[in-house]
Amino acid sequence: MRFPLLALLALLTLSQCKKKDEAPDLPAETTTGAMTLGCRVDGRVFVPRDGRGKPGLFVQYVYLGAGKGGGYFLNIPATDWKPNPPGGINITTDSLLVEEGKTYAFKNTKGSPQASYSFGTQYIKLDQDPGELTITRFDPSQGIVSGRFHFVGTDPATGKQVRVTDGRFDVRF
Repeated sequence: MRFPLLALLALLTLSQCKKKDEAPDLPAETTTGAMTLGCRVDGRVFVPRDGRGKPGLFVQYVYLGAGKGGGYFLNIPATDWKPNPPGGINITTDSLLVEEGKTYAFKNTKGSPQASYSFGTQYIKLDQDPGELTITRFDPSQGIVSGRFHFVGTDPATGKQVRVTDGRFDVRF
């Protein structure tokens, strides 16, 4: 009589367990146009997630022409819409002649890539902070750009910083 009662009690106890949201993993580093982006922000994994009727990863790409002021405008806003407030990473190039295999320092000037992180507060990669963007694949005919990034973002109002590491993206434009 005791065994069936203990088994029933154990079954009821286990049925009350709810699966917790597991922490996301970083996406694999690919160059196929897989529409992925991920990084670590102060050691915690960040990946974009759709929500609130909006996509988590979006890509804008415009060729501005050759010569002075030319190059590519590339905007990769990645947002995790699940928390409140939502968090996001933004990688942008303006008037940059993007080349596969090149590494660029993030700077806040035209002709350089720029980066920021937001989670209620905007953390901007300032010129004196370290940070780089490496283009591992750039294929305009297939519409694929892939790369790696890392940077320190600073809240200009308070001076508080976040470290964005292990960044990678593989997107189609």
